[in-house]
Amino acid sequence: VMILYLKQSGRSRLFHFLVILGFVAMGMLRYDDWRTATLQQPYRKHLPIAVDTLTATVSTVQHTTPPRSVLQLVALQREETIVEVGGNILTYFPEIFESSLLPGDTIRLTNVVIEPLPSRRNPGQFNYQRYLELRGIVARCLVRDSSQITISHTSSSLSPERHLFTPIRNSLSARIKRYFAPEYAGFLEAILLGRRENLSPDVASDFQKAGVMHVLAISGLHVGFVAIIFTVLMSFFPLYFKHRNLLIMALLVLYMFITGSQPPVVRATLMTVLYLVAVNRERRGNIYNYIFAAAFLILIFQPRQLFWVGFQFSFVAVLSIIFFYEKLRPVFIRLLQKIANERSRRLVDRWLVMPFLVSVAAQIGTIPLVMHYFHLFSPISFLLNLLVIPFAGLLVASGFLFFLVSFLNEGLAYLIADLVSQLIHGLFTLVEAPLALPGAFFFVPRFTFLEMLMYAAFILTLFHFKRIRWQKTFGVGFFILCGIWVFLHWSREPAFNVIFLDVGQGDAALITTPSGKVIGIDTGPANDYRNAAEEALIPTLQYLGKRTIDHLFISHPHWDHSGGTFRLAEYAHIDTCYLPKTPRSYAPNDSLLHFLRKEKIPYRILQMGDCIPVDEETRVYVLGPIPELSRYSEPTGKNVNNNSLVLLVKFRDTSLLFPGDAEEEAERYLQWWGKLLKSQILKVGHHGSRTSTSEDFLALVSPQMATISVGKDNSFGHPYSGVIERLTAYQAKVYRTDRQNRAIWLRWQRGQWIYVKW
Repeated sequence: VMILYLKQSGRSRLFHFLVILGFVAMGMLRYDDWRTATLQQPYRKHLPIAVDTLTATVSTVQHTTPPRSVLQLVALQREETIVEVGGNILTYFPEIFESSLLPGDTIRLTNVVIEPLPSRRNPGQFNYQRYLELRGIVARCLVRDSSQITISHTSSSLSPERHLFTPIRNSLSARIKRYFAPEYAGFLEAILLGRRENLSPDVASDFQKAGVMHVLAISGLHVGFVAIIFTVLMSFFPLYFKHRNLLIMALLVLYMFITGSQPPVVRATLMTVLYLVAVNRERRGNIYNYIFAAAFLILIFQPRQLFWVGFQFSFVAVLSIIFFYEKLRPVFIRLLQKIANERSRRLVDRWLVMPFLVSVAAQIGTIPLVMHYFHLFSPISFLLNLLVIPFAGLLVASGFLFFLVSFLNEGLAYLIADLVSQLIHGLFTLVEAPLALPGAFFFVPRFTFLEMLMYAAFILTLFHFKRIRWQKTFGVGFFILCGIWVFLHWSREPAFNVIFLDVGQGDAALITTPSGKVIGIDTGPANDYRNAAEEALIPTLQYLGKRTIDHLFISHPHWDHSGGTFRLAEYAHIDTCYLPKTPRSYAPNDSLLHFLRKEKIPYRILQMGDCIPVDEETRVYVLGPIPELSRYSEPTGKNVNNNSLVLLVKFRDTSLLFPGDAEEEAERYLQWWGKLLKSQILKVGHHGSRTSTSEDFLALVSPQMATISVGKDNSFGHPYSGVIERLTAYQAKVYRTDRQNRAIWLRWQRGQWIYVKW
């Protein structure tokens, strides 16, 4: 971006290059200084730490379910020892906790544990630890009961955030919740106040797939609408234009702080303020100067924002609009000349061509970021933005009108709220309807930094350089990058991989063969707060560059083994699903079968003795369920564990055994298979429960490695210490997902198993 900017200047490029190097070096030092001061807290090495009393100051409050807040630590007390400490911790409160916490309040928590930030548990998973660290958070704390909390609302702080911005934000949020249904209220809070905590996940997913996610975040688009609204309102007053501009600047800055000062809002507000300052000083500004001045001011105060996704999207989008709009404009001007009527030509240009070019220009720049961070490409967004952006502007204006009227007349406020609700419903329909069209959006399994460089080289060659020499240079660079990409992809030696995913208290594993086939065995748990498919399976498939599961085995329909199937099927194409025979009256099994039929996913009921050929070198043998134990499959689901699929996966001369949740009684029958049970890798049955992995069964399996899928500090006491002792006695290397291993990735290569440190 800097190089593109320098090409607009006629000054010495060497001088500018040295200046840029100086700024980059200063930024690196500034960022390193911030990390040292904020993140390198001494107590982080000793987490988790149980304390008797924790004293802190409230920094921010998030109205989520359950509520949470960022606290700035002041002191920790354990027994008679009090230690003054620093650093920010993310604190989760009980769901029933209701308190008007304000920034600056003093809070005391008793008998709590300060825990380390959650690390990335599976390949490709969102790095929540890095996300929190970039926001200055070093640890987390869970408060289980309201009796542990003592709050002091007295504060000597005169912070505007405490006494002005937060009360205004809370008051406006309360008005929205009073007049609107929850789904519409969450949407309005997002687009007017920057609060996305109550935004419906389904709405967010639809907007993301449609490529119009920017509407849900307070961005430059919203600031532009607000600036226009303020300008129109100010035009009714007999004010000198310079005084009017000063008032608009003050209102925009106030709105920026009320909405939480997110990067896109700060960028747009700073650019608008700089522009109005230039107007008041009767100077002609340069748009690139506004952009880089805004970025410079933000990064001086918060250098970590360079790594925030919102910061990157905001600046890339506006630079892309400015740069590519002028490149695309001449083509459409020639097309407009074919319209004979001048008035019609102007109308088409203003209402169709200009918005379309702005949408296309923004998409050209942000497509790589969308594919890299969200693994999506939405062709429908190029046209959908033409309708959604004006709709969003109308909603922002209507929202401000609602706020104004709600303070004046309650009856009229309900009338306007009903009108706004209809507009929101119309916008939801407008976004949701096109998603059913074929090709409206595509999932992109993986988009790496190398592929982003290839894209940039291609776009610059196509749009920017007019000189043949530069076109040839970047064209050659593009083909070199393509060659590197092809070499890296084709030079990898094919290998057999098995990844035992960390899904908490549940089971899920993915196997990839050298021929490119993908086998899934169980899909982990799902509930209102977590979904194993979202957290583990889909990110890992994206990391592997896969969107198809050729064979999906569900060992048994307990929720901790099958819950993620429903969400997984939305992302990945499942060629065939395999299940054990279970009574149709068993509700979880009925739900799963109904879903498979509805989504037209072929499924097959397996029985002992079946064999599933995967490719020329890989077979899956079904060793269970045992017919003699089918009586345990009662309608209540009792003892469904013993009805689990028991799978032996054989690849060349190695084998892996997956016994599901089969217990000791089933293991006695499995011993009929004798030496066929012998496997290099054993997925320990029933999460290491005392009811599985019996001595006689283990003697036949005789594994070199054993993996236990188990949740940390689970209430079942898994894994049982006796199981660990038995595995150790057979000299099996034990891996557990609840320990530092997280997801366990094993690779069969050159005749041996290798532990992959992903």
